[in-house]
Amino acid sequence: MLKIFIDPGHGGDSIGASYKGRTEQDDCLRLALAVRDILFTQKGVETMLSREDNTDPDLLKRCERANGWGADYFISIHRNAFSPEAATGVEAWVYSEVETQGVTYNMAQNIVDNLCAVTGYRNRGVKKGAPAYRDYAVNRYTEMSSCLLEVGFIDNTKDNTVFDTAFSEIALSIAKALMENAGLEFIPPVIKGDADGDGKVTASDARLILRAAVGLEKIDTARGDLDGDGKITSEDSRKALRIATGLEE
Repeated sequence: MLKIFIDPGHGGDSIGASYKGRTEQDDCLRLALAVRDILFTQKGVETMLSREDNTDPDLLKRCERANGWGADYFISIHRNAFSPEAATGVEAWVYSEVETQGVTYNMAQNIVDNLCAVTGYRNRGVKKGAPAYRDYAVNRYTEMSSCLLEVGFIDNTKDNTVFDTAFSEIALSIAKALMENAGLEFIPPVIKGDADGDGKVTASDARLILRAAVGLEKIDTARGDLDGDGKITSEDSRKALRIATGLEE
């Protein structure tokens, strides 16, 4: 059984970086929960989170929990910051003493590559240590392969737009990379309303569901039946369109 420990950065009084009312701690938790939910659908995987709400566990305790649980991989999810609108992209940090192009390094690179491939984020690669000191605690005190992942810059409007509009793809890409790193097959979960199976609900899905409702297309009922009545109708199409336009979740 593959054990993945997911650490949503910051929490509680530690809000992390912030920009125009947006906080790192909230984005990290939201994404960590989404990755956890996707991994829950996969065979042979267990997950544990360092926090599931707005609390701030001690950094050492986060690592101790992962070590004590016997985690196979530790991923700490963060948002980056530099100067308003000045920097962009995704990067990962690993322990300073790992071998470049070694297992831990390549695992982190695979996560970054997968994420950038689906979002168009700038690929800033994998870096060792920490920006201003030797190592992040989550890499220094964990006993398994680990990385601290910076998912775009929270003080960059374009990065935030990608984070929000491609949120499902971001979560899917991270989950997929974690499975790939362990040599396990990733099976994309069925998302209601995602009629074409691309991992998100769009206006195209609403049109496809409508065509299925009038008998012009055949799609999986699990994808097209949004109201749970066991059949695909025009009402499901309207619901999909509301989801696609952000009027409904």
